Amino acid sequence: MEFYYSPLSRASQKVLIALYEKQADFCPRPLDLSDPFKRRELQQLDCAAQLPLLKLGTGELIPDASLIVEYLEVNIAQGTQLIPQEAAQAWQVRLYDKLSQTRLDNVIDALQRAQALPQPDQIKVKQLKNELNATLTRFDRHLANHHWLSGDSFSLADCAAIPCLLALAPTFHLLEYEHLGRYWFQAMLRGSVNQLQNEIAITG
Repeated sequence: MEFYYSPLSRASQKVLIALYEKQADFCPRPLDLSDPFKRRELQQLDCAAQLPLLKLGTGELIPDASLIVEYLEVNIAQGTQLIPQEAAQAWQVRLYDKLSQTRLDNVIDALQRAQALPQPDQIKVKQLKNELNATLTRFDRHLANHHWLSGDSFSLADCAAIPCLLALAPTFHLLEYEHLGRYWFQAMLRGSVNQLQNEIAITG
């Protein structure tokens, strides 16, 4: 299978962590969509031209980071189990996957757009920062009773949250949160996260 992605995209990073955790055999296809030739190459493959994208040996295309991880979990037995079989635990994993997407990833994007304006609306910027702080506080409280985001085991929820925390770490002082700080420290020791950071460093 071939994985089309941008190493600097948080959605792509989420899947990369999952691929490393599953010890998956895949062909990496990094793309810089600011390059018109690379964008055209992706459009020829999939008209939506959105990353990440997984191409199976059958030619079937799987879009969306969470759907790709779900596919990996169903079809690759080795490595880390990223979605528990028990229904309640699986729901908890999917909840924090979705919260990372809607309450962290999307708000980070909105904050970056707001700050990039020639004359940023400081009230809007502060509002978005407060939203992020509120979500980080929610995660911090949740982690008081969990080793990883959804229990004792690393999961899809962690694949989703860690790229967001990587983006926030330079300005949000994650170690000041008691339980989130502990979580962040242990995440930085994870092999899959180290592999991801190495790829980001090479790209950046």
